[in-house]
Formats: sequence, structure tokens, C-alpha cells
Amino acid sequence: MSAARSARLMARIVRLLVELKGGARVAGRNIAQQTNGAAGGAVGRGLTKGATANTGMMKDLANGGRNFWSHMPKSPQLPGALSDAAHLNEDFHGGDHDDSEGDGSLFGGHLLEELAAMESHLLDWASLRTDTPADVLLSILSDMLDGREPDLREVALARSVLLRHLDLYEPLNTGGHIRAATDLDAEVMDALMHQIGGANSSSADAAGSRTRTTSLAMDDEGGSAALPGVDEPPVTAEALRSALALLLSRSGRTSDTDADAGPSGQSCSGSDSDGAARTRSDVPAPILDNVERALALADEWKYDTWHLAEVTKGHALSCLGFYLLHREGLISQFRIKPTKLARLLRSIEAGYADNPYHNSTHAADVLQTFHVLMRGAGLTTHYLDRVGLLAAYFAAMVHDHGHPGLTADFLIATSDPLAVRYNDRSPLENHHGASFFSMLMQSDMNVLAQLTQHEKNAFRKQVLDLVMATDMKQHFTLLSHFNTAHHLPAYNKEAGPWALAAEPARTTNQSGTDQASGGAARGAEDDIDGAEAAVSFSLLGTFDPTPLDDAERTLTLQVALKAADLGHLGEELEVHKRWVRALEEEFFRQGDKELARGLPISPLFDRAKQGVSKSQVGFYDFIALPLVHALASAFPGARPLLACYVANYDHWREAEKAAAPA
Repeated sequence: MSAARSARLMARIVRLLVELKGGARVAGRNIAQQTNGAAGGAVGRGLTKGATANTGMMKDLANGGRNFWSHMPKSPQLPGALSDAAHLNEDFHGGDHDDSEGDGSLFGGHLLEELAAMESHLLDWASLRTDTPADVLLSILSDMLDGREPDLREVALARSVLLRHLDLYEPLNTGGHIRAATDLDAEVMDALMHQIGGANSSSADAAGSRTRTTSLAMDDEGGSAALPGVDEPPVTAEALRSALALLLSRSGRTSDTDADAGPSGQSCSGSDSDGAARTRSDVPAPILDNVERALALADEWKYDTWHLAEVTKGHALSCLGFYLLHREGLISQFRIKPTKLARLLRSIEAGYADNPYHNSTHAADVLQTFHVLMRGAGLTTHYLDRVGLLAAYFAAMVHDHGHPGLTADFLIATSDPLAVRYNDRSPLENHHGASFFSMLMQSDMNVLAQLTQHEKNAFRKQVLDLVMATDMKQHFTLLSHFNTAHHLPAYNKEAGPWALAAEPARTTNQSGTDQASGGAARGAEDDIDGAEAAVSFSLLGTFDPTPLDDAERTLTLQVALKAADLGHLGEELEVHKRWVRALEEEFFRQGDKELARGLPISPLFDRAKQGVSKSQVGFYDFIALPLVHALASAFPGARPLLACYVANYDHWREAEKAAAPA
């Protein structure tokens, strides 16, 4: 196609957009006239005028606002492409405005063919972009509102995306950029594409270089170490020890006689509970001491959940969950019976299979990271009311409940009952949410009994919204939504995360002026450890962000839980490595099943080869760091988490460099 004919075709597209805009304006005026006519006169006269106005409105919309276009001044104030659109269109049609040729549509048959040809040429240009179609549309609208000429290629690209019903918030060619990364071998690249739902490298190469990827603390005296900006409810040593003893008891069940026991082991009537006393005697004091010391560190950005699991004899999730709910005052506020909550938490814990990675200890790790992130980023003030905070904690606890240790792709490929039940759509996440709410339907575990129906509905909605967002197939869509909502640029892999991670967070002192929270922003890789210390929990100050709307509130909490779900990437190096080994073993077990069934072994799941430890740099580059970098950019209080991620990222980069010669 010649350049002249391409320009004429693009001018035709621009004209259609303006005509549609004009038709909407005329229609709006007619609607106003219809309303005024119906209200100002008799009923019969109003209906007649309303019908006439409605006919005019439909005619104007059908004509595409041609009357509006004919009265538009051809002045230099209009963008050049818009002012010349009509003349170029006449040249293209030889002066004939009749669009009846071909199939009778606004474009003739030969025009549709040429448009398709132009769109195919645009794929080379679009493959260089990592933004979303929504960003393209916003760019076009901004240009038009500011009186600038929109990029004609962007107009054609937007039209193609809309006509193909593609996801507006899915990046244009993230898969292509992953495939083009020179520091990733084919297996790592395939593994990353596999996780995000894209085609693997071999199939992508076979389809051609222009193929677009469509799926893109308590101290020793029992005192509380307060977190910034939040008034802590008092936590007595007696209350905590009673609750922990209840959870650590051998049976894990409580008798009906202590169903009304308070958190300190006393009944609501004030009399001692024999059942609670018997339960406490089952747990030796040294064990309770060790558990209390481990829980005292629950406000740290780096936390060893493996250690908590060891001192609680495998009950890290139930102990940490009870501890946080009690310390936040949620148990007393919603009049939750402690023994009923203990039953529920132990049942949730028991519902996690004994997988190497997706087990109850992983759920406890996500809960702890989510807790610290919500508090550090300041989300507990305006992003979460009390019901929302209760839902957020439970969402973290149940986000992988009943996980079989297998990927959704494996369940779908083998027609697993879960995949069949949920029609191959997020079978794992659907199962996690459904299994939790099934437990709540049992009277002896229904901790929401005292909530109003409105509160129950809000609780259920938020838990499901958060749990469903942990599906990795939705990763790029959610991240793009978040970046668009907060006006964040796409993550620059070459620039990396170091500058933001090393930048000290800004705090607000009592006089209202900003001050640095310790240290200067040095922005170098070697200064990450210092930056992490500079923005420690006690120095962050009060962050008080306010959500733009309910949609942005939910989106932010979803992104925060996703970051917490990958939280082990920011733990102490040896703790993080232990999690990597656990994930590697779980993947190898699925690879063994795939081999036994004669299925293709998933990338990095082959026990005979190196596992996920091989893909750590690529996973940080394309999935983990863009996510946490965006969160820390929008919420400065989350920067310590980014610094924790960067410390381990630098380790894997050095390890990769050292292994390169070998």
C-alpha cells in the first residue's frame, strides 16, 4: 500500500471518530429537547415531541453526525489530520461519497482489505510497545483534547483492538519482550510465558515475529511495639497465652462447655472455664514462651515463618492468625467466640495439604507479609474499614486453601474434577474461596454470626476479590490496571529498581513539613542495605493514602496481596532459598506425574534438569520487581519491601554472572 493511500485511509478513520463524536453531541441535544418537551407541555404533546426528537436522534446517530461535520470550520486550530480528512476522503473515493459499494458498510470491501493490510504492517510497530490499548486510547483522547494531531498509527491500532474485542488492559507485547530478552534461555522463557498464560517460545517463533501475545511486636514484658499511625489495643500476656494454648492443644478441638470462653480463658459470665484450664495444662510453658517470642517479630519486614512453624509444631497459620486478629481488636469488636475462631483456624490449617511449597506455612508467610505491607503502606486507615481488615486477613489465610500442589494447567490437561467443576477458569482460586465459605456454613465455625447481613456481604465480596486476584494468569492485567489508575509509567528493566529502593521515604512531622526518614537517597546498588535500614518500620512515620474510588481501593488491595504472595522473594537470603527449594521440589513432583502420564513435562519441572532456581533473575525482572516497584511508587510506605526484594535480586544476578563462564 502506498504512503498516500495509507494516509487517506487513516484520515477516513479519524473522520469517522469525529463524526461519531458529533452524532453523540446532536443526540444529546435532542435528548434534552425531548425531556424539556415532555415536561413543559401536555402529556400528549410531550409524547409527540419526544417521539419526534427520538427519531431525529436515531437519524443523527445513523448518519454519523454528518450535519455536525459539515458545519465544522476548516481552521488552523483543528488538528491537521482532522481538517484534511474530508478532502483526502474525496480523493480516495474519486469524489464519490456513496458508501454503498461492496457490502454497504461505511467502508467498501476493498477498503476493508486495505485496512487489514495496514493493520498487519502496524504489528511491527506495536511489537516495540509495552503499554496497553487503554494507554493508547488515553493518548489519542489527550491529543484531541489538547488540539494536537493524534498519531495515526495509534488510531489504527486502537480500532483494531476494539474490533477484535481484546483486553484493553493487557500489555500489547509483553510476551515478545520476554522472548527477546537475551539473558534468558529458552526453558526459562517458556516457564515465564507458561505462568502468565502466554504461548511458549517455540510456538511463538513458529507463528512469526509479529504474532501478538494475547495473554500477556510484643516485647519480653508483654508490651506492644506500636506500628506507625495505628492505636494498638492492649494485649495482655495472659490473654495471648490462653489463646495460644487453645490452638496448640493436642486435639485442636474445644468442648462445648467453653464455647463462650473469653480470650483470657474466662467465660463471659466471669467464672473460670474448666475446659480452658485443661487445655492450657496440655501445653508446656517453654513451648508457649518460644511461640510468643516468634510472634513478637511479626511486624518485621523480613520474617522466618519456617521458624514459627517449628516452634508451633506445624501450627504457624492458626497461631499467627489468632494473634493478629486478637491484637487488632477484631475478635472483641465483632464478638467472635474465641473457641469458635480456634476451630475455624485449625480447620483452615488442616485443609492445606502437606505440599512442599503450597502448604499452611506458606499461607502464614503470606499473611505476615500482607499484614506488614498493609500497615507500612498506610492502607489500614482509608483503604480498609474494620470488616475489610477482617476480610483481608482471612483472604491471606485461605488464598491457597486446599491447593493440591499442582498447577491449573495440569488440572485442565488431565480433566481434574476441579477443572471440570469450574469450567477450566481459575479452578484453583475458585476452589480456595469456595472451600473456605463452605466451612463458614458450619455452625461451630461460623465466626460471622454477629455481623449484619450488609457486613457479611461486604466480607464475602472482598475475600473473593482478593483470592481470585492471586491467579497468575491475571497478573499483567491487574498490574496494568494499577499502573493506569496511579498514572505510573511501565517498569524500566534497564533502569532497574535500585533508585526507588534506595530513596528514603518521606514522613510528615507534627508541624506538617516533609522530612527525610533518615539518610540520603544515593540510588546505587551498594546502598540498598543502608536504604532498607533508613526506611525501617519505626521510622516510616504516618502514611495516610486515600483511595480514588472503590475500584481503585480493591485493585490496590489485590496488588498488595499479590506482592505478599511472592513475599518469600524478600525474606532473608537463606530463608528465601529454602522457599525456592520447596517450590522446586513441588514442581518436580508434578513433572514426575506428567512423565508418568505421558504428558509433556512443563518447563523447569523436569527432575533431571535444573529447576526454578535457574529462573530467578528472569522471574524478578519480568514479574516480581515490576509488581513491587509499582506498589512502592504509588505507596512510599511499601519501599522497604522493594528493598528486601532488591537484596535477593542482586544475589541471583551475581550468581548468574558467576555461572555464565561455566
